[in-house]
Amino acid sequence: MVHRHNSAAKTAKPNFLAHPRFPAIGAGIAALVIGTVFLTQTESEASLPPLEDTKPVYDLTRFDMGLEDTFTASGEKLSLTLKSGDSLGPLLQNNGLSGPEAYKVTQAFAKVYSPKDLRVGQVFDLYLTDGTLTHLTYRPSVDATIFVSRKEDNYHARKIAAEFGADHVTVRSTIENSLYLDANALGAPDKVIQQFANIYEYSVDFQRDIRPGDAFEMFFEVARDHHGNIVKAGDLLFTSFSPRGKTSSYYLYEDSKGRENFYDEKGKTAKRKLRATPINGARLSSRFGKRRHPILGYDKMHSGIDFAAPRGTPILAAGTGVIERANRFGSYGNYIRIRHTDGYKTAYAHLKNFARGIKKGKRVRQDQVIGYVGTTGRSTGPHLHYEVHLNGKKINPRRVNRLSGKPLSKGEIPVFDERRNAIDSLRATADVLTRPNTSPELLAAQ
Repeated sequence: MVHRHNSAAKTAKPNFLAHPRFPAIGAGIAALVIGTVFLTQTESEASLPPLEDTKPVYDLTRFDMGLEDTFTASGEKLSLTLKSGDSLGPLLQNNGLSGPEAYKVTQAFAKVYSPKDLRVGQVFDLYLTDGTLTHLTYRPSVDATIFVSRKEDNYHARKIAAEFGADHVTVRSTIENSLYLDANALGAPDKVIQQFANIYEYSVDFQRDIRPGDAFEMFFEVARDHHGNIVKAGDLLFTSFSPRGKTSSYYLYEDSKGRENFYDEKGKTAKRKLRATPINGARLSSRFGKRRHPILGYDKMHSGIDFAAPRGTPILAAGTGVIERANRFGSYGNYIRIRHTDGYKTAYAHLKNFARGIKKGKRVRQDQVIGYVGTTGRSTGPHLHYEVHLNGKKINPRRVNRLSGKPLSKGEIPVFDERRNAIDSLRATADVLTRPNTSPELLAAQ
């Protein structure tokens, strides 16, 4: 995994590609039946040349030293692209290998790489001498290559790890279209943009708080190949966002208990006691305050805000707390009320149903699904009615984005300050990322 350092004095470069936040893009579904591999989904990448068995890590510079030519000097190279419905054994047989040879290759390959992870669109490079397969290379991702070689009458396989250089880049701009479109156009990959959104989702309503001209910055780790091209994006280290002109900046920090979180310059976490909104992708259909009631037909105080959304849309607990009630409650229909700390409570009405295990006395965590949008009770259509209570008084839920995050302990602050200063030093010398110097692989939502 990437090793975080809480002191600016530590400069060891992390292995980005082994970090658990680099999930595979999609999932292959396959089965090995007598050396036969069935494949689905897509990913096409060029293969790398092989390495001696004694070398555990692939040296990227060797690609430019003509090693690939040594495989083809006395023979030929054949590249095979996996298509939907293809399987490895028959694919090899259809391109000159006998049944027994194809079986041996497939069996050796399966010992170092799971056939279930193969995907349509990937490439096998075959190196042949006088019609006999001597080497086979397959690159499942930018950080690994499978190498199968012939030794006498058998084939042996090994997986070779690639080593990349660590670096950092910055994306900095203002919103003209949307946060996603503008950041992506500058070169920020989907993964980084999603991390950014996750940081601010507690204090920012991305559908209603953002305006053209709002500034943002994303400073994150990258891995570069031997040509200097970016091949992987790591984690965000620093973020800054200015919706409606109010700037919030956060630094990634791992505390003494090994927990990672984002904190502002004073050591307060980006997470709030309560989320800005308890539902994703919903339309604000009614605000807090006096209004003409759509069913009763007269002016009445609307003590919460309404989010219109399709039936079954998940509803999230706005904060950690204990459920005070989860039952049918008059005109509210199916209703949940959660007691939080410091006198706060949140309420959720008109639910279709409750999530499994949701009942009175149950403790729930922030972001946990507690129920689903419905139209029970006095309701004209599927929506969530959401309330925030403070010391028994119903307040405007839009005020919760002003709540400060939980601060670090006093003992953590000196170490956090070192980490913050180290990140700022890196930011001062980092490249500003633009589309021309960003590789297609980085932009492919890794």
